[in-house]
Amino acid sequence: MATSRVAPLIQSKRINVAEHFYDLVLVFAVNKVTHTLADDVSWTGLVNAWAVFTPFWWSWVGTGILSNLTDLHDVKNRLRLFAITLITSMMTIAAPTALHGHGLFFAGAYLLLRALLLWWAIDVFGGLRLNPFSVSAFFTAPLLLLTAGLGHEQQRVAWAVLMAVELSSTFLLRRRLNHIRVDVLHLPERFGLVVILALGVPFVDAGGKIPHDFSAGQAVALGTAFLLVASLWWIYFHLSNSRIAHQLRTEDNQSRVVRELLAYGHYCLLGSVSAIAVGVWSAVAHPRAAPETPVLWLMCAGAVGFHTVFAWPRWRLPRSVVTVRLTVAAVAVLVPFVADGRSGLLALGLLTVPVTAAAVVETALVGMAPSCHCGCRPKQHRLAGLGRHLHPAPGGSAPSYSAPGDAL
Repeated sequence: MATSRVAPLIQSKRINVAEHFYDLVLVFAVNKVTHTLADDVSWTGLVNAWAVFTPFWWSWVGTGILSNLTDLHDVKNRLRLFAITLITSMMTIAAPTALHGHGLFFAGAYLLLRALLLWWAIDVFGGLRLNPFSVSAFFTAPLLLLTAGLGHEQQRVAWAVLMAVELSSTFLLRRRLNHIRVDVLHLPERFGLVVILALGVPFVDAGGKIPHDFSAGQAVALGTAFLLVASLWWIYFHLSNSRIAHQLRTEDNQSRVVRELLAYGHYCLLGSVSAIAVGVWSAVAHPRAAPETPVLWLMCAGAVGFHTVFAWPRWRLPRSVVTVRLTVAAVAVLVPFVADGRSGLLALGLLTVPVTAAAVVETALVGMAPSCHCGCRPKQHRLAGLGRHLHPAPGGSAPSYSAPGDAL
């Protein structure tokens, strides 16, 4: 059988340092919004946080796709990215009060940001086209600015509706993005980097809530918080992140993978991390006190979201792994019933134990089956757009591929 190494097919562009800079600013914005949510853990607070967070995330996703498709060593592209980073920083300042007096500043900055993204998209796609970039620049962002001066309740409703439109535009116009061919390693690495930074927020900020004369309970709570965050990190990076690159590499319609697994999937993921952070902060700051019931439910809901988003069939995870993650989600739902009215340290521990156990069990399950270089189960699979099949190689060596006419 005629074979050749697959390595040349998976060479990836490296993340530019300007992208790292923008990622840090995004996580700073996530942190700001999470603190805003922590101050008002109610249905109103959830809607406010969602309406303010979505512009940050959707702009970051659009920028990530455009930077993936272009060369950031080009001065014009790099300056555009720096301008977007600056505007995002300005939006972050106004984020906590965007629905309480600084809506015009926030919405005006967002409109300018979307205009920059539209200019960049016109260069990438060869002209002005009907796509999520143009919908946002000409419709949702201007309306966000026009409704910024409404009364508080009316502004909240208007912004929630507009953000729902913003999110749905990528799905409704999905056929107009089917031609996109992204770098299969660069984009998952970008999203993975943001996950790393976002997971650091609960732990780092939790440590900042401990006074100089800390108690033993606070030290134990901080250690438990680290174990929880580390387990979440393990669950994501041990298997899930590599599956994204695998999906991009083996499916012809890469835009579907980008839309469902990256844009929407990680949108839910970061929201789940923020929800967990609120509960972790409360438990570390006051480990002996009983957390407020909404805070307890929010933390556990975040754990449910984190595990169920990866149990979605599109990830094509092994069935045993899906079972483990759904089991953890079910246990997380029961934690508030057991821990309500009890200490924050107990609630944090009850949530950490199943999450950590899941990381251990999943590692054992995945390690039991041989896999190819991208973490898939041992079977042939098609390389997107090449009409070839990837063959898992024994002994950890690089896999080979064959054309359809080759003898198998």
